Amino acid sequence: MNGTWSWPLVLALSSALGLAAGIFGDGPWDWLCWAGLGLPVGLALYKLVAQRRPPA
Repeated sequence: MNGTWSWPLVLALSSALGLAAGIFGDGPWDWLCWAGLGLPVGLALYKLVAQRRPPA
């Protein structure tokens, strides 16, 4: 797969899985929802912090 579309596809699938898990139920589904929706947010925060750091 082309590198241009691989990460956006992974983040889109993670978000869709997290949203679906939030609809389906409680218990383990809640953990899957948090993980699926937290991955794109965590990656965005990581990239934002890395961008603001001065180069070594």
